[in-house]
Amino acid sequence: MNTALKQWTERLWAPALDILFPIRCLDCGAPGRFFCPTCVERMPKLEEPFCEICADPGTEGICGWCLDREPEIDGIQAPYLYMRSSPIHKAIAMLKYRGISALAPELAELLSKFLQKSPSTFDCIVPVVSHPSRIRRRGYSQASLIASHLGERLDIPVFEDGLTRVLNAPSQLATRSREQRWDNVQDSFNSELDLSGLIVLLVDDLVTTGSTAAAAAHALKSAGALSVFCIAVARATPRPQRV
Repeated sequence: MNTALKQWTERLWAPALDILFPIRCLDCGAPGRFFCPTCVERMPKLEEPFCEICADPGTEGICGWCLDREPEIDGIQAPYLYMRSSPIHKAIAMLKYRGISALAPELAELLSKFLQKSPSTFDCIVPVVSHPSRIRRRGYSQASLIASHLGERLDIPVFEDGLTRVLNAPSQLATRSREQRWDNVQDSFNSELDLSGLIVLLVDDLVTTGSTAAAAAHALKSAGALSVFCIAVARATPRPQRV
């Protein structure tokens, strides 16, 4: 669907959808938005200290994992923590598993405001794309939706075909340890673009350990990217590792 037709369709259906399925804040229930300004201020945030590479909460400098593995991602940031007490947790689950794609613009808005607090220069945006089988089942790739809206807000080109997911690995949330998460996504991505010399902003909805971002960065740097930074809506908090 071209951009003009997409915008016309959204304008046509938006009033009807507002009547049939009114949007309310996921926390307090106030009408109009999924995240009202008051609740946004209360949502648990990722605050320093955290690992300079994988954003592991509570870590000073670079964590031992990143020192050992030397992931090719140059850095990960996220404005919020992925906690069950936060509406961000509910929003990501609704976007991923319940088909509520209308969440994507507001999630992109949250990312845009976060990035504008400490402006950096990026040549392009690339989403952490889902495997084609999951896109067929879900109807979209959630990271691609967020990336598209984020690119519009930041006026940065979005390469939606910048990555191809070639392996349909199990969800990172289903793995039992950080080692399994790392192994789970190795060689999962490929890039056919010429990204020579570009600084890439990789976009995802959720970072659990940074392993997926690292695998994606490997593919993008193999395509010539100079550096790859990742922004996600939320960073998972550490949990006890099962063996």
